[in-house]
Amino acid sequence: MRPGHAQCWHPPGAARGPFILFEPDVLRPDLARLLAPLTAHEAPAVLSPHPDDTAWLQQTALQLLDEHRALGRRPLDIHHALRRSLLESLLLRLANSPGIAPTGTATAGTGRADRYGRFLDALELHFRELHQAADYAELLGCSVRTLSRAAQDATGKGVRELIDERRLLEARRLLGTARWDARTVAVHLGFTDPANFGRFFRDRTGLTPVAFAARAARTDA
Repeated sequence: MRPGHAQCWHPPGAARGPFILFEPDVLRPDLARLLAPLTAHEAPAVLSPHPDDTAWLQQTALQLLDEHRALGRRPLDIHHALRRSLLESLLLRLANSPGIAPTGTATAGTGRADRYGRFLDALELHFRELHQAADYAELLGCSVRTLSRAAQDATGKGVRELIDERRLLEARRLLGTARWDARTVAVHLGFTDPANFGRFFRDRTGLTPVAFAARAARTDA
């Protein structure tokens, strides 16, 4: 789910098979690039794997489910590593199944619009831990100047401003809807000092995180 989208849960109905939910930042940056057909903004909502891959995908999904249920059976770091490995294998096989058409961001396009789209996808995956334009330029294999031009052409804004906007959007969501406390939000968004987060939030909203959360609570009451 990306910012601005609404999610509605429906009863599974006739759906059959495992449901696998995960946070996007569980994917390592190198894997995220390889999985662009699944994670790009214009990627299709439904992917139908080739029949030759179906049995393997089903088996791997069940192995992932089994490992998820095996918490406590192995050391925690081994448990997490196994889950990550199975998830990555499942997604890589699905993304590269015959008949799954690659999206525009999965190819090495050189246009500024394409580069901006790739930046948005990278930002959505890494805004919690990567906060500098240079971080994203390195991730996308271009210079900061090139990335800045792409962002300016698309939005009229700088890369750092777009990064801050995404962090602010997440902060507002967590404070106002999820009811997280300010210190937890600060840590989640990569602020080393809650006071720095407070200044960041107040400078952009005119409210402290606590005041914003209180106002949201009154509005919902």
